[in-house]
Amino acid sequence: MRNILQFSFIIFLFCGCQKDRPAQTSCDMQQVYAANAKKVSVKSGIWGTVSFMEGNCMPAIEPAKGSCKNCPVERTLKIYQYTLSSNATPSINAVGFFDDFNTQLVAQVRSDKNGFFQVNLPMGHYSIAVVENGKLYVNSYDGQGGLNPFMVTSGIEKVNISMTYKAVF
Repeated sequence: MRNILQFSFIIFLFCGCQKDRPAQTSCDMQQVYAANAKKVSVKSGIWGTVSFMEGNCMPAIEPAKGSCKNCPVERTLKIYQYTLSSNATPSINAVGFFDDFNTQLVAQVRSDKNGFFQVNLPMGHYSIAVVENGKLYVNSYDGQGGLNPFMVTSGIEKVNISMTYKAVF
């Protein structure tokens, strides 16, 4: 009986020490941005990095020792024809979140574990939203009420998206 327990314990230790979990993605965003720039293969459209910020992200004179964390994330992105806030249904009690955009969905893409995404798009004016808990998240507006707007004029454009709804500034 004692031998069986010892053998079971050794098996448990061996199995518990195996590295079957994926390596953690770096939160050094400058390094992530540089690595993602090397992945671009689209000829016309957008590419970028999706990151998630949380904690106290107030700017400081001294190097930050606070709780601000900004890391790349996997998320689904929806790209619509340029959308005004008046053409979207806001979520109740959730600033920056919408239930739906009442404009044409043009493309949908998922970022990888390093936050990288790219999508072919023709020249045009678009809005991009991050799908978060079934809602559409935006945190950028233009002077006309456009939601997370961007333009593809020729070639490719970089569009980095930082999700900041859990960050304090």
